[in-house]
Amino acid sequence: MHGIVSLLPEQHYRQVERLWSELQEAFSVRGVYITPYPHFSYHVAQQYDLNKVIPILKRITSNITTFQVRTSGIGIFTGTSPVIYIPVVRSLELSQLNEELWNELSEAGGGIQEYYSPAQWMPHITIGFGDITGESLPDIVRWLNERDFNWEFTVDNLAIGVDQELHSRFDIRNQPVPGESSMWRLHRHPVPPEVLEDFRQLSEQIFKENNEQYFEDSTEALRRMREERTQYLEQLRSQHPPDNEHYQPRSGMSS
Repeated sequence: MHGIVSLLPEQHYRQVERLWSELQEAFSVRGVYITPYPHFSYHVAQQYDLNKVIPILKRITSNITTFQVRTSGIGIFTGTSPVIYIPVVRSLELSQLNEELWNELSEAGGGIQEYYSPAQWMPHITIGFGDITGESLPDIVRWLNERDFNWEFTVDNLAIGVDQELHSRFDIRNQPVPGESSMWRLHRHPVPPEVLEDFRQLSEQIFKENNEQYFEDSTEALRRMREERTQYLEQLRSQHPPDNEHYQPRSGMSS
């Protein structure tokens, strides 16, 4: 299984690692170690074409800024093998990022998990998975209820997990600007090299077809046209001055 995730910052990364260790010691819960790096996931698939995924993650992380997220309490995915997790509050920024990844990676992976689609996604940090039973669950929940899981931290990376191992990490280096969304440049795509080359060739063709004269800047051309028109009107006035001394206002007109 492959996934696109954000790794937790150092402080909370270590907190989750300690929590896993304590759960193993107290309740023999260690299934969570199948994915041994504390994180929360945006997108999961059976496999990815990394040649497509890596450029997508590089573009996204270079366009967005770091942003804050919050967690709140604990949650449980019920079933024959319950999962205990720390919910990550789904903010507008998280939703925008999840949607962008969902759209961009739709053609870059196989066996994509629908649970991570924008309509269903519930961001979370897993703390117990795979070996929790209906009998052990109440005791584990009571034990966890004594702890504070109302955290706030900065998301500063995206990473790729491949077959439960961390493959690569892409840092978000842009810092937030007050009053601006962290995701305002999210959908910005670089111009492909082939498009730039087509534009260059077209420019050269137009250059040759116009006697090797480039088109002028439209603002400068309009300014010069206005100046020429003004000069022309002034020349007309100098050649045909108005005959003011013979001018008489028509009767019936008031000032």
